[in-house]
Amino acid sequence: MYTLSYVLTTYNKLPYLKQVVERLVAARQPDEEIVVCDGGSKDGTPEYLRGLYEAGQIQQFVSERDKGEAHGFNKAMLRARGELIKLITDDDAFCYSAIREAKNFMLANPEIEVLTGNTGLIHLEHLESVSFYDDVADNFRRWLDKKEVVWMIGLPLLIRREALALTGLLHTGAVQVDTEFTYRITSLNVNLAWSTAVMSVRLENPQSNFRVMNQGPKWRRASDAEADRMRYYYDKRYGSLKNMLTQRLPFEWVKKPLRPLKRAVFQLLNRPVYEGNTAQPSGYVPDGQPQSPAEQLSTAFRVADEFMRTYNAAHPTEFLFKQNPLTKTLTPGTGNG
Repeated sequence: MYTLSYVLTTYNKLPYLKQVVERLVAARQPDEEIVVCDGGSKDGTPEYLRGLYEAGQIQQFVSERDKGEAHGFNKAMLRARGELIKLITDDDAFCYSAIREAKNFMLANPEIEVLTGNTGLIHLEHLESVSFYDDVADNFRRWLDKKEVVWMIGLPLLIRREALALTGLLHTGAVQVDTEFTYRITSLNVNLAWSTAVMSVRLENPQSNFRVMNQGPKWRRASDAEADRMRYYYDKRYGSLKNMLTQRLPFEWVKKPLRPLKRAVFQLLNRPVYEGNTAQPSGYVPDGQPQSPAEQLSTAFRVADEFMRTYNAAHPTEFLFKQNPLTKTLTPGTGNG
């Protein structure tokens, strides 16, 4: 019935949800549907969703107690009627023009089963800069060129509904569900594509899963421990004690204390040193006036929207993927390498 289903989960984040849904409803095309699964919120979310549904602004919704984000997404994906499925989170920003561009690419190339792309990061408390997930782009290249098992950010993901039989649903036992899902699909024979457009911006905030997850001891973050378990399970290079000793331990125990020396040598030789994901100005200039939480949230979404629009306008989109089995770079709508 639809070319694309937007599937969204939420739980007690009504101020964020309203920012996301307002943009999603405005962007939805007649051949697209919006499916929302609420985990039984107590903050007015069910009533808000009921009003949207009765007004015809969303096509499906359910509000009931669930067993976490993955469970909610799985319910939404099983309800979806679109040829493609786009995951939407309730506290992040998305570029719907880039999503439509990716949708059209996947519809024109039915062999592509999952598509992902560039993502930015803005901290709600520091709107002046945006970080790029350069490491995720590098990870995709490693998968594309060497078939390595890698993790990627879930925000830009588009999934062909028929491909769920191969990829599976999201793991209900994981907190970092996108990390687990992308490790899994890159370990399988899934045909992935990459959009060079910025398709999403993660808005790091006090309610973000990442912050909530890492409230324990700082010496061993829960997110790192969970990611390691996933990596060891899916990456067969870690399948034996010998491989773990030769590949994992030297990287963490040997290279870490040597990094300052390496950095000093590279600086002496005037060679670039990887310092982490790059950051650039977002274009936001604070006016010095205090903002209420609602105003701060609205400003954050506007900054993210403008950053994605400006970046994508200055950088024509390309799509990277493997086919027959050559690596090709395609421009939207051409179908030619």
